[in-house]
Amino acid sequence: MAIKINLVDGTSIEITEDTYIIAWKYQSSLMASNDDHYYLDCIFKGNFEDGKVSEQDEENKLEGLISAADWITIGKDNKNSLKTTAILSITRD
Repeated sequence: MAIKINLVDGTSIEITEDTYIIAWKYQSSLMASNDDHYYLDCIFKGNFEDGKVSEQDEENKLEGLISAADWITIGKDNKNSLKTTAILSITRD
């Protein structure tokens, strides 16, 4: 299995069953006890295999995760996050 996330700048990121992904969703709360009203909640952390139900739904699961997330990091030691609106398409080799 190899799925590619194609970005609007023309680059692609390959996702395999072992790829570690962290996904965050933007949150805001006016009821926060401190002045930090804007933050991200982690909604997924693990290998791509952790979020997959079957071989037939690989793209579907990744599309669902990207749709639910505002930011993702691909790779366990990656220090860069990717805004999900920078994703143009997902293709399977």
